[in-house]
Amino acid sequence: MISLTVESQRVKEILKRLADRLTPAGMRPAMKEIGEELLASTTARFPLGVAPDGSRWPTLSPDTVLARIKRGRTGTRPLIDTGQLANTIRYQIIDGGAGVAIGTNRRYGRSNSANASVHQFGTNRAGRNRNITIPARPFLGLSASDEDTVLDILSSALGDDAT
Repeated sequence: MISLTVESQRVKEILKRLADRLTPAGMRPAMKEIGEELLASTTARFPLGVAPDGSRWPTLSPDTVLARIKRGRTGTRPLIDTGQLANTIRYQIIDGGAGVAIGTNRRYGRSNSANASVHQFGTNRAGRNRNITIPARPFLGLSASDEDTVLDILSSALGDDAT
């Protein structure tokens, strides 16, 4: 699974306040709600072809489009050829309820050596000869709207207006 860490100081501060007041089990409902919201926003980005920061994903190369056509597929939008990646996004409550992780364990290729991180971060060593570049098309991460949603959920769990 790909691992990304939230670097928002506002989210870190309110999480600390919540952890000071509640046990991990007490935080579980908020983490579940955050997981549900981030799952929805992450999967909603696929048909739009945008990263969490709102930037558009790079278009497919002509070679990739041609390969899709040869396989009988006509889609030209990145990361949604079969829908398998978007359909494997999940969240998991971690640390007994004190946190939430969102991601995928989707693997690609015959050797199972490649995974979704190739799309998240990009690579210049793809293909049989390791000479194909796949540009980064970030699909995991917090958008500004996601951060606001997380802060609202955490504030509600605290019972105050912590934002």
